[in-house]
Amino acid sequence: MTGLAFPAPVQVKTSGVRHDINSVREALVFLNQWPKGRRGPVYSCAVRSCNAAIAGQMTTEQARQAFVSFARIAGVLARSDFSPLAGADQKLSVSGRSL
Repeated sequence: MTGLAFPAPVQVKTSGVRHDINSVREALVFLNQWPKGRRGPVYSCAVRSCNAAIAGQMTTEQARQAFVSFARIAGVLARSDFSPLAGADQKLSVSGRSL
């Protein structure tokens, strides 16, 4: 299937190892391996979004954002994938001056 590749990989970190998730299908594999006891509404939303993207009912970017939200809430999103605004805030605070 074409069009299921993410525009940028999502980096997740589990057991101290980083993994690049490059597509909707890779996100689904990761989600399917997630422990059943830790699955909740955000997990379910990410799975539904990935399946909707495969069915052509949602864009790949929308599915990616749902997966990123899941990974962030689950605590496995690698730091480099946090919002660019967080990095901007850090840069502003480094100078010790407010703008």
